[in-house]
Amino acid sequence: MKPEIAQKLSDAHDFYALTKAVLAMCEPYGPVHAFRLIHNRGAARVACLIELESEKQQPALARALGGKVLNGAACLEIPVERDFGANRKLVAIIPESAREARVATS
Repeated sequence: MKPEIAQKLSDAHDFYALTKAVLAMCEPYGPVHAFRLIHNRGAARVACLIELESEKQQPALARALGGKVLNGAACLEIPVERDFGANRKLVAIIPESAREARVATS
């Protein structure tokens, strides 16, 4: 993978941010048909497989990102931080109707 691409993608701290960044890089090559991320925690890497609607664009996308073509899909190996996707604080948003139901049963 090209160093500038690896740096940009490794800044992502979760799947949402990583997905958003990768898909933005794919836009110039046309619509994405299939997309898969596979996290290897032990190696601090995420494998990314991208299939575009246009099979002819696959090699161009792989070259642009510094990846490879594997069975017709662009394949990237993205370095991530050891804590990728972990220990993030989540905030639960309870709908008003659920709050009202809780108060009524208390």
